[in-house]
Amino acid sequence: MSPPILPERLRTRSRRFWQAQDGQISMIFAIAIIPIVVAIGAAVDFSKSGDTKAQLQKAVDAAVLAGVIQPSGQQVSTATAVFKGDFGGRFGTSVSANFTANSDGSLTGSATATVPTSFLNVMGTTSLGIAATATAKAGAQTTTPVCILLVSTLNSQSLLVNSGAQLNAPSCEVHVLSTQSPAAMFNATLNVKRICVKGSTVTKNGGVTPPVETSCAAISDPFAGKLPTPSTTCTVSSSVIKNGGTASLDPGVYCGGVTLNGTGTLTLNPGLYVIKGSPFIFNSGWTVNGTGVTFYFADSGGSITFNGNVTANLSAPTTGTYANILMYEPNGLSTTNLPINGTSGSSYTGLIYLPSRNVTINSVSNVSSNSVTMVFNTLILNATNWTIAPGALSMSVANGPAGTAFLSR
Repeated sequence: MSPPILPERLRTRSRRFWQAQDGQISMIFAIAIIPIVVAIGAAVDFSKSGDTKAQLQKAVDAAVLAGVIQPSGQQVSTATAVFKGDFGGRFGTSVSANFTANSDGSLTGSATATVPTSFLNVMGTTSLGIAATATAKAGAQTTTPVCILLVSTLNSQSLLVNSGAQLNAPSCEVHVLSTQSPAAMFNATLNVKRICVKGSTVTKNGGVTPPVETSCAAISDPFAGKLPTPSTTCTVSSSVIKNGGTASLDPGVYCGGVTLNGTGTLTLNPGLYVIKGSPFIFNSGWTVNGTGVTFYFADSGGSITFNGNVTANLSAPTTGTYANILMYEPNGLSTTNLPINGTSGSSYTGLIYLPSRNVTINSVSNVSSNSVTMVFNTLILNATNWTIAPGALSMSVANGPAGTAFLSR
């Protein structure tokens, strides 16, 4: 059977197709598009690499910031753990990191990683390298001293400030551990930096505006169980009575008490005075001077009572076993009341640590102390004029986070 005869028009078009040379343009386009595709693919790979580098830098930053605020022996291990938790294995990268604690207290971290490529792989580049470094320094810890700490958690009105009371302590704080309702009551405004009350409720009467913060993280007793325990064997067993004039006392263990009557001047020679069983009672117009002295209240009966117009200038030793301790007692004593019934122009320097005593300041009490720290069970301020500043044995509270740091790169 003979083949069919194609129409003339079809034969003409077929001849033109086989003779055409216009396909060179398609070939040129196909060759030219290769670098365009490679460029687009490279941009994708480099963008991925840049994003991963940013994540790597953030991880190194976080690691050195977390590590530098730790104790020196834990800085590197902390930073390493934080880095691994934040970046390790991210995006399938191969990562190595190194952290170094520097002599100036700063912490330096460096890390490298490789990011697998997708499009550049066809050009022989299987991965891109990235790196990040950072150095962090710990910020200075700012603290405020606490001049008065009231340790009772069970007494309501653990701090009672009555009308007429004045307390000038602009550089330090008062902390109250009571969680009762109300934990404190104010009938006057105190000039202190801050009053930190652990309980949630206080009472403010008469429009007073003390700088009080409730539900506050008040500090715990920092001295409990840490102060020296002296001998309490009596060296002066009988009572000592001074009826005016000029007198002096030597250090010792006083088991019969001391009473000052009339008007006079008493000099306390430097050393430790253990008061056991009976108090020291300073009456009427006595002036009591003691430099380098420490009073240890051995039991609930041991104390110092000020009655009437007494001037007391007492300062703790600056060296030795009892350095900076003015008055203190052992822990665990039964709670007792300690009234102070009027002092005139008195000054105390050192730690007054009496956590079992409910202290009441009656009458007019004028105290100016440039270095004093007080710990009582509770405190009532009546007609009081106190000006105090923190002592050498100070308590302090942080004003901000437990530790701060900043990047210094």
